[in-house]
Amino acid sequence: MHRAIGRAAWPGLALAVLLAATPAEARLTVCNKASEPVRVALGQQEGDAWASRGWWRIEPGQCRQVIETRLSMPEYYLRAEPLKPGQGWGGEFPFCIAEADFQDKGDEMCERRAKKTAGFFAIQTDGATSVTHNLTD
Repeated sequence: MHRAIGRAAWPGLALAVLLAATPAEARLTVCNKASEPVRVALGQQEGDAWASRGWWRIEPGQCRQVIETRLSMPEYYLRAEPLKPGQGWGGEFPFCIAEADFQDKGDEMCERRAKKTAGFFAIQTDGATSVTHNLTD
């Protein structure tokens, strides 16, 4: 089971999730309803291991697919950061990230692999094959 770290506090930001179960539109989509451009990273279980990858840049009012295939896991994990230093969206589930675009296997000892440990938040699919998550101010 994924180990948890302390919940990151992100004052002034709210999260909203919109779930849709339309098989023809099977995917995980992230929409930026905030006022600033963001970058998004994805964490998920791949077989017996945890993996993370990023970054998808999303402009205000735009959406990006971070998974383009039918969702099959009960939950996925996201992290979003503004392009300018400031607040973002994180959570209690640790994954490895990097400053530049990255793909990483494993969720432990990130710093030994020249990565950084960061908190992600869970997106519950509730059995849906397609999920849209909205990031809001």
